Amino acid sequence: MKCAYLLLSFEKYFLIMKIKITFLVLFTSLILTAQTSKLLRYDSNGKLTYVADAKGNKIPDFSYVGYHHSEKEIPNVPVKIKIKPVDGDNLNHIQNAIEQLEALQPDANGFRGALLLEAGNYEINGTLKIQKSGIVLRGEGRSTKLIATKNIKSNFIEFNGSSNPRKINSSKQKIIDSYVPVGTRIIEVEDGSAFLHGDNIMIERKPNRSWIKLLGMDNLNQSDPDDRDWLPEYYTVTYRRKVMNVDGNYVTIDAPIVDLIDPKYAEANVYNYSWAGKIQEVGIENIRLDSYFSSDADENHAWNAITFNNVENAWARNVYANYFTYSCINIRRSSMKITVDACEMRNHKGLVKGGRMYSFNVVGEQNLIKNCITEGGRHDFVTASVVAGPNVFLRCKALNAQSVTGPHHRWSSGILFDNVKIYGDNLAVENRRNSGSGHGWTATTCLFWNCTADKIIIQDPPGDHTNWAIGCTGKFTNKGCCGPKQPYGYIESKNIPVQPISLFEYQLRDRLEKN
Repeated sequence: MKCAYLLLSFEKYFLIMKIKITFLVLFTSLILTAQTSKLLRYDSNGKLTYVADAKGNKIPDFSYVGYHHSEKEIPNVPVKIKIKPVDGDNLNHIQNAIEQLEALQPDANGFRGALLLEAGNYEINGTLKIQKSGIVLRGEGRSTKLIATKNIKSNFIEFNGSSNPRKINSSKQKIIDSYVPVGTRIIEVEDGSAFLHGDNIMIERKPNRSWIKLLGMDNLNQSDPDDRDWLPEYYTVTYRRKVMNVDGNYVTIDAPIVDLIDPKYAEANVYNYSWAGKIQEVGIENIRLDSYFSSDADENHAWNAITFNNVENAWARNVYANYFTYSCINIRRSSMKITVDACEMRNHKGLVKGGRMYSFNVVGEQNLIKNCITEGGRHDFVTASVVAGPNVFLRCKALNAQSVTGPHHRWSSGILFDNVKIYGDNLAVENRRNSGSGHGWTATTCLFWNCTADKIIIQDPPGDHTNWAIGCTGKFTNKGCCGPKQPYGYIESKNIPVQPISLFEYQLRDRLEKN
């Protein structure tokens, strides 16, 4: 009987193993044969390869975003100080605790410690400021509620470095490639010996008047005399990168080029840069932030819940914001490599009009906004003017959207909207022409991947510039908000999701496995 029992047990074991192996084979086969874009392929190891056009342009690797380029998990920083709410104004109570942390020496990982705000309501008549590296502001979830009570337009919580990145003019090297395509990580400069592995560099793309004319942005004033035609000097974009290798005059950078460089339309230079005024390794988590308001249209109160300025490698997670006029998270131009995870912006208070209700607003580069929810916002997941990429919005959802989501105005580049769902309005990358005194073309190298919206507005700028909508669900159109129809961008697999389900996560997996 015992032998028979053991035999049955072994047979059951081998059957289970057979099922597992069969499932693995079928899963691998599915991944290798499932519908994906014609612009992507799986190789024999299941890794993505990219199909380039005749000039070498291809979908870039968007995975170089977020806290430490998503190569590190957000840490659980040890608590060094705990406080409870006090009656009345808590501004000095909390700010003094922050300054106590700022007075500590950072540990080997760059952290000074976390300030734990225990459960309760903290009325705060002013702006909280974190101005040194290694500080984390932490609550005990929604039961820790910070209430902005100051009745003037203001920021509520600021992470502030002291100065912007500064290019080192003496290091200037011209890019001499005859054409630099989107997606490449290799550029040729006049003298590669000017750079070393690990250098922080700025790639500066300076368009000319021919580029303005190509885009049709030289005649906005003809349509509306109050609008301004684009001028090239306002559309110089600097992309911050790190040097990974130098081979002669060929420089390999960490994150790819996300706006093509054609010498007919733009020149490009590379500089080393310094950034002594940044703060890093800072975060805010597990907390509710509310603003005072006197009526639904009241704007004399806090506009931004959290602002990052001159910050690198930071995060906000599990932040629940209510009643702010502008945003839950506002990432300023100088800030980069920030992860915003599982945050919410609900119940905006203010006029429903321009310049308001940008729930998650990104002006910096290499940032990741994921698993976030908005309700009743206008431009919920949005980039502003002349924003360098890459930036990624992943698995985000807008409920009762009051206006369009997407790059908002004036030529951003390198944006991935991955599994973003907009309920109530549209997802768009378009030529906004005369909207907002001459918004014009909002973006290039913008990819909507497996997204859903009432309407998908997808337009391509002239020349080699490209925007894509792949695996998206909604009504597709090339008629935007503010002008005549434009050529369609690249559209594939309408209303049928493609594999991989998340492009960002698959690209990140491929990159980390290579490392």
